[in-house]
Amino acid sequence: MFSSGSKYFLGITGISLVASVVYAFTVNPADLGVIALLGLMIVGGFLAGINLHNGDGDSATVEEAVAAAAPAPRDSAWPALLALGVALTLVGLATVPVVFVIGLAAMLGGAAEWLTTNWADRASNDRRFNNDAVRTKSIGPLEYPVASAVVLAVIAYLFSRVMLNISKSAGAIAFIIVASAVVTVAFLAAYKPSFRGRPLVAVLALGGLVLVGAGAYTGIDGEREQLVKYAKEDPYSIDHRECGPEEGEHYDHHAGNAVNLRANVLATVFVKDGRAYAELIGIKKPVNSITVGRSNDVNILFRNLDEKEHRMVIHLGEQKVADTGVVEKIENCTQLAGQNQEQLLTVNIKKPTIAMKDGYKIEVPGAEGEIKVIVP
Repeated sequence: MFSSGSKYFLGITGISLVASVVYAFTVNPADLGVIALLGLMIVGGFLAGINLHNGDGDSATVEEAVAAAAPAPRDSAWPALLALGVALTLVGLATVPVVFVIGLAAMLGGAAEWLTTNWADRASNDRRFNNDAVRTKSIGPLEYPVASAVVLAVIAYLFSRVMLNISKSAGAIAFIIVASAVVTVAFLAAYKPSFRGRPLVAVLALGGLVLVGAGAYTGIDGEREQLVKYAKEDPYSIDHRECGPEEGEHYDHHAGNAVNLRANVLATVFVKDGRAYAELIGIKKPVNSITVGRSNDVNILFRNLDEKEHRMVIHLGEQKVADTGVVEKIENCTQLAGQNQEQLLTVNIKKPTIAMKDGYKIEVPGAEGEIKVIVP
């Protein structure tokens, strides 16, 4: 019942299953070792099933002997790609998602190519006909675009690892060098026919090896320190706004200092000669208080008429930080605006003024005066 080859593979399958269970209970069920042993078990079981079906290749009847004498299918790299995809998929389950995605893509692509090649090889006894007339016509129109997309995606990913690792100045130099190399190779390929053969293949292979090596090294080394720091802190987030009179390193970076004319503005806050005041839309008269509708998005325009840079800050009360007992101020602010520049601030106040101990107010740090905000 069981052939000699199937017994070995069944033994590997059983040992792998027992080893994975022991490893899971004695070490760590989520460890990479468990995934590797389970993968070995699946592969062993798959090979045992193939052996049981084929009977180690022994011919039991005359018909099978005649079929066995037929030319063997041509060599193919697709089974190796499928195996590599399975391995990467298992490793990706315990490491990073990108490895899992690459492994899944390699596994699906290898399986599809292997099945198509095997089907085409059975069309006739002529290998050239099977490859040119059957396989190429059936999968060729899909093969080349997909292969090109995969190659371009790999190049872009490896190049991105390099650019995220080196500094900005070195990145500009790297772009110049790579662009010059591409133009040079393209020029030689276009105007030197002798360069289009082995020299071109050698140059492309060398470039691919350099890119793979550089991408792998920089990918393992990680992104440059500045990007890692910004990814953790996210300094450009609104949660890290800096509302003091001094210029913020990140919050005031590339301030627009211009407002769309279609913005629905409730009031405008000016700062002039070191003093802040407000004007309601349509009324050219300074006021010290403005009324804001509760739970509505309201736009307040800030315009700086001083030579010194200023920002507008609206104070919205205080709140406790979780259960720590620490009380922090709630405020929102614009970016710094230079002379004759303007910023727009959108606020939405949920509670009426009467519910707040100190109420709401708008001020300009470094300037005198404040504007009360009344919320009915």
